[in-house]
Amino acid sequence: MESQNNSQLELFSQTKNLSDLKARKAGNPFLAYIWNYEKTILTIIGLVTMSIISFSLGVEKGKRLSMAKFNSRLDIALTAPASIPKVTEKVEEKVEEKAPGYTIQLASYKTKTHAQKETELLKKKGLSPLVLSKGSYAVLCVGSFSNKATAQSLLSELRKRYKDCYIRRL
Repeated sequence: MESQNNSQLELFSQTKNLSDLKARKAGNPFLAYIWNYEKTILTIIGLVTMSIISFSLGVEKGKRLSMAKFNSRLDIALTAPASIPKVTEKVEEKVEEKAPGYTIQLASYKTKTHAQKETELLKKKGLSPLVLSKGSYAVLCVGSFSNKATAQSLLSELRKRYKDCYIRRL
């Protein structure tokens, strides 16, 4: 009989603990609601935290790139292959007494020293480069043309090395 009573007491003591737990949850319904959705809330908090961290890392990377004075790896003119065909006299036009109307803009540089280096390379190829200052940038141009049609033939040759070059007015 005693063994039956012990087993019955164990059963009753377990139910007493369950009833205490239910009473605690029933006493504060807000905590019961959070307890049920705890995993969802923690997942949302984790996603928001990861989003904030990745955004701030992207902002820091952008700051570093904009603060960099010059990165030769990003400069198109220096990384392009050095194969510009020599220009014949037929393509170049002699500068007239009056001011020329058009030129071909090849690239823009943040520092004038990089533009001067590229100017030396272009002179070796037989071209007539000139460096213009525009704000804080040095703009590298080639040639002096009276109309767009004469500049167009040189432009097609230069596009092999300078992808974004274009004809502009002086």
